[in-house]
Amino acid sequence: MEVDVPNKTIYVSDDDLPLFARAQELSGDNLSSAVVHALRRFIEIEEARKVGLDEITVLVGTTGAHQRKRFMGARLVRWLQKCAKGSGTEILSVYRTAGKRFVLHTRTLSDWKYAWGDPDYEGNPKNWGIWGSKLWSGGWDWETFKESGDYAFQVFESLEELKAHVSEALYQAVTQAMDAPPLEDLDI
Repeated sequence: MEVDVPNKTIYVSDDDLPLFARAQELSGDNLSSAVVHALRRFIEIEEARKVGLDEITVLVGTTGAHQRKRFMGARLVRWLQKCAKGSGTEILSVYRTAGKRFVLHTRTLSDWKYAWGDPDYEGNPKNWGIWGSKLWSGGWDWETFKESGDYAFQVFESLEELKAHVSEALYQAVTQAMDAPPLEDLDI
């Protein structure tokens, strides 16, 4: 099938010429293909943003062997809880995807006590500020800590499917977040 499409002229400023030259080089001298690819990606992202979605990138895997996964979605809830098994803390995030699915992203930090110091007699950490904690004096730094832990990524087709994998309190928080508008534009 042939489609008759007239040639189009795009005027490019002199300052942007190196950008087009590099795109042509990376695309194997097929600049038209590179431009179409970039426009498709631009349209996908901008249309998603108009309905309250963002490009989400999360870590998956264990410390030292992380991978990154990216998708369009909106975070509904971020939840902090003690690990069900053993010591440590879980940070759970539930996202609604552009495909109307639900993502449960879990970061597990074991031995949180090490990071915050031993609790005082009321059970509160002695070092509320991270800067003075054992974490930093133990040779760790922010770059090491910020991606430490184990990360899990699960996709669920429905809210009911997600419900079986989270606490009742987290599930209630997700349903409340779903009742709110995905994006509220304020004229302030």
